[in-house]
Amino acid sequence: MSKLTLLGTIHRDPQGLKRLVEALKGLKPHVITLEFSAYGLSYRLRKKRSLSHCLLRGLHEIHGNDGLNVSELKKLLRSTGIGGIRALLDLPFEYKGARFYSHCRAIPLYCVDISSYSRQLLSTIDDLLSQENLKMVIALGDAPLQEAAAREYKHAEAFLLDGRQSPWIHLIPADEVWKKRERIMAGRIRKIVARYPGRQIVHISGWQHLAAQQGTLFRLLDDLKPKRFLLGRLFL
Repeated sequence: MSKLTLLGTIHRDPQGLKRLVEALKGLKPHVITLEFSAYGLSYRLRKKRSLSHCLLRGLHEIHGNDGLNVSELKKLLRSTGIGGIRALLDLPFEYKGARFYSHCRAIPLYCVDISSYSRQLLSTIDDLLSQENLKMVIALGDAPLQEAAAREYKHAEAFLLDGRQSPWIHLIPADEVWKKRERIMAGRIRKIVARYPGRQIVHISGWQHLAAQQGTLFRLLDDLKPKRFLLGRLFL
């Protein structure tokens, strides 16, 4: 049987790319699977440049005649709100890191998420980039994205260590779309595990999929006895 490792991440972690490549070097997978869809990939490859220009133009227009200097722009792009939107428009660091490692080692990389979910998520992009929404996001504050990522890593660590008593149990979605995604991704991973017997397989996804809760990817693959890692931290 293949050895399966589930590697959980904090989406939009500013240091995620470096952390992920280092983690993959340590895990030495023969195959990588990824929580990313074919639609999500093609959409960003086609539109990330134009959408990034739209975001920058919107930020400059909000500041009007006073303009937006380089220092202010950099601060906004590193903030939780605007920085999070910018990261959503770009290829996720999980894909960049997995692609880099797979190219360097000449190993397979499979995107196993469902395109219908990505299509639904990305259908809100125009609303996110509207002047009204950008103004609201800026007004909510400019805390650095890195600080938000560090806080979520702590929350994720506490939850994965003892989810039953964690105050962050609400962070695990329970709607039907989420459950469908988990079942489909689990099925696709199973097929890949069967295709590569005896090989080391690493699946990269958001940390919530690693929770020991009913219906999560981890639970659906429980019989394969996967190991769990939170990026930068060791678990079961």
